[in-house]
Amino acid sequence: MKKRAVTLLLALVLCVSLLPVGVRAAGGRTPIYLGYADVDYLAEELLKEIPTAGKSATEQIRAVYDYIIRNFERYDWDGTEHFDRNAVALKAQEEMERMQEMLDAGQIVLRQELEQKTSYDPNMGFIIYGYDDSYTTASCAYDMILARTGTCQHFASLLTLLLGHLGFDCRMIAGEFINGDGSRVEHKWNCVLVDGQYYWLDVRMDHAYYESTGSISYTYFMKTSKSEWQKRHAWDDTYSDWLFANAASIQESYVQAAAEAAGPWGRCSDWARETMEQAGEAGLIPGSLSGTDLTAGISRAEFAAVAVNFYELLTNKTAPAWTGENPFTDTNDPDVLRAYGLGVVSGVGEGRFAPDSTLTREQATVMLGRVWELADTGEVGDGSDLQAADLSGFTDSSSIAGYARDYVGFFVGSGVINGMGDGRFAPKGTMTREQAVKIAFSAVQELK
Repeated sequence: MKKRAVTLLLALVLCVSLLPVGVRAAGGRTPIYLGYADVDYLAEELLKEIPTAGKSATEQIRAVYDYIIRNFERYDWDGTEHFDRNAVALKAQEEMERMQEMLDAGQIVLRQELEQKTSYDPNMGFIIYGYDDSYTTASCAYDMILARTGTCQHFASLLTLLLGHLGFDCRMIAGEFINGDGSRVEHKWNCVLVDGQYYWLDVRMDHAYYESTGSISYTYFMKTSKSEWQKRHAWDDTYSDWLFANAASIQESYVQAAAEAAGPWGRCSDWARETMEQAGEAGLIPGSLSGTDLTAGISRAEFAAVAVNFYELLTNKTAPAWTGENPFTDTNDPDVLRAYGLGVVSGVGEGRFAPDSTLTREQATVMLGRVWELADTGEVGDGSDLQAADLSGFTDSSSIAGYARDYVGFFVGSGVINGMGDGRFAPKGTMTREQAVKIAFSAVQELK
């Protein structure tokens, strides 16, 4: 996806008809912005009012869905606006530089303008399915936020904007709603991308039920069956079929856009950024982690590669390739076999290595400790010869397994490991990629 600068939305209209195509959180998702500073600023202001922290993807979407239904009305504008347009424009000017920095760092991405949403009609020329472009979405969402009232298109646009800021690609579909008596009215609704699959949403129609009953029915919330959806919705399904068929690749394209903007080690926590850059320059981070989300749990195969690089940095020697028979039936990864040959990793039983399984913090610490022993003495021990610090300072020290205590104590005493910052070591917690790299790099810096 080509980068574009964050801009101010200059033309704001209450209801926009067909327009030409305009000029990417929680859960590891990268927020998707529309690229219009005033609208994206307002989205962040609204999200402060919506409790989404610590919730699953579906729960976050439901929280936004509920908020829109309870706080907005079908079009009946009386001239009252909940934000001052001039104040918003001034604030957006202040936000533009910050948003551009976030975009350049891969902390946010811009909503993709999908070429597949256009089709050539010999009578009409190129047409846009569902008004699904960022400019139209931003225009309608902006006015919906200011006036707190709008048509189905405004409801759908606002849902697109807010879910985007939570990291969900949300698309607008245009067609007709089929009433109970068979009559039809022009209508707009959404589909949202969650974990590689799109789901149907119709916030305005669930809002209509709320208007008449005071409760939310969720009749049109997160549905997957197209045939069921067609009972009350009619539309040209060319665009939506393409979306559903390409959901996984669309999701991956957002991940790649953030990675490309951030650079090889950019997708990490703020506390880890400088260390990741230094570790990458030192050759500690394996190529398999380049451009990945370093806040995610590290797999056993990925950790084996880090362990090999750790060994080579400590010893200035190349870890020998494994020349024996592969002891594992589920991987032939050369770094796994090198680490196995060094004696710093082993299998999980029955000839398996489980390369994609994640490691706990104590398991990863033990493996790094074995690398240190090997580099320091020429052989892998059990940690008992290491000078280990007292672990009673951790509130969960009793949870650290016996086989891991000496290794954890060694790295703590050496100043390499400081725990989680809240008094815990969290031994059974998942070791993240950035945590593993930080421990290894700190060990090289402190102990070599």
